[in-house]
Amino acid sequence: MSFIFNCLTLSLFLISILSSCMAQDEDIMTPVVNIYSELKELKASVNALTVDLNTAKNELAEQKSLIQELQKQIKGTFSALILHLAFSASMSNTEDSHRGPFSTENKLIFDKVLTNIGNAYDPVTGVFTAPVKGVYYFRYSGSAFSSHDMGLSIFKGTARFVSSYEYNSGERNDQMSNGAVMELNVGEEVHMRLWIRTWIFVDRRYNYSTFTGYLLYPLDSTSV
Repeated sequence: MSFIFNCLTLSLFLISILSSCMAQDEDIMTPVVNIYSELKELKASVNALTVDLNTAKNELAEQKSLIQELQKQIKGTFSALILHLAFSASMSNTEDSHRGPFSTENKLIFDKVLTNIGNAYDPVTGVFTAPVKGVYYFRYSGSAFSSHDMGLSIFKGTARFVSSYEYNSGERNDQMSNGAVMELNVGEEVHMRLWIRTWIFVDRRYNYSTFTGYLLYPLDSTSV
């Protein structure tokens, strides 16, 4: 009887220890289960962020493509506008006469506008002002009676660019012309000058003496 009692006591003791160990196992495993759950939620968040990032990248690419297309359209419109740039002018007078001779070099004002597409030439001052950076072509013609010399120059700003000079030939009329290609930045000016102690003929109807210029092609600000 004592032996049976001892066996029961031992069994109860073992059951108690086993129950205690199982409770400890449950406590140990619980945090592991929570970490996996949190990792799963974090992965889902990362996936969602990846989807949002890809969507944003696609939208950015579309916006970039749209901006590039708008830039092309603006550049095309701008080029179409600036390509239409040309002028030609003569000097007006109520009767046939001469300008000069003068004791100093004088700026010639070609106030009789024949063509002025783009309005870059000012007939009041006789100055052409470049509205865009580009390569331009300028040309002049001069006529005068031969009793005086005739000297003409195109100036780029304050610098003489090209010139012509006709000495008194003894003939009835003298004619001259010259031209040049210039690279101009925005705002640079071009005008004509009459040399000291020379003259130029100004007629009332035939426009013998003229000043002409036009844009050959524009240059980007990055052009060399």
